[in-house]
Amino acid sequence: MIRKFAIATVLASILATPVPGWAQSPAETDALRLLSAFASYTDLRLRSVQESLEILAATTEARSGRWEGMKGLVAGFQESDGGLVAWYARPDGTYWTGDKGRMSVTLSDRDYFPDLMAGKDILGALVISKSTGQRSAVIAVPLKRGGKVVGAIGASVFLERLSNEVASALSLGKNAAFYALAPNGLTTLHRKADRHFLDPRELGSDSLKAAANEMLSKTSGTVAYEFDQTLKKALYRTSPLTQWRFVLTFDAAPQP
Repeated sequence: MIRKFAIATVLASILATPVPGWAQSPAETDALRLLSAFASYTDLRLRSVQESLEILAATTEARSGRWEGMKGLVAGFQESDGGLVAWYARPDGTYWTGDKGRMSVTLSDRDYFPDLMAGKDILGALVISKSTGQRSAVIAVPLKRGGKVVGAIGASVFLERLSNEVASALSLGKNAAFYALAPNGLTTLHRKADRHFLDPRELGSDSLKAAANEMLSKTSGTVAYEFDQTLKKALYRTSPLTQWRFVLTFDAAPQP
């Protein structure tokens, strides 16, 4: 509760802060402020999960490598959040979740797993969760004992839930929309859940493809494209945390 209140407080502060610089109209100023709020809210949400995992990873129970000793901590973290599934994994990929215990599948085939077992933090890897079937972003930290990686504590954050939280926080009008793109072009966040994990460059609009390529090659800016027979203007910026491109769009010429 405290963590969510803190995020909401920061978001309110961002929305109330004047935007300096190149905005040319009140509407564009508002759009820049909303884009900043979108990126900041998401980064704060993901970073708060990472910080919680770091705290768990530092406990004696987690570093012991014994699920029976740490399951109360992992389950408690999962129950306190509601927007994720928390898990513990061994170096061979065997893993347990906070609500289901030991899983019959492993994480060893996940693209991020070798890096995790090499001692690297994971933040924002995209997966379809094996335990829930939900499209998720993985956040995980290695467990070390004596300088050696002995496992990992992680969480799979549900992207549909996070998108709904963003939509509620931003309260966008009907002619505005938001989404985020991973560095490989896949959609990570979108108000429409069926757009998650889609690549906008494959949706049949040449101008959208060109716009997406530009957004993925630069850190911030403005682009225009046509989609669904509507001319869109998009403002975008890159998260230094995940390297996701956060995008806010609105109709460039709304119908009267």
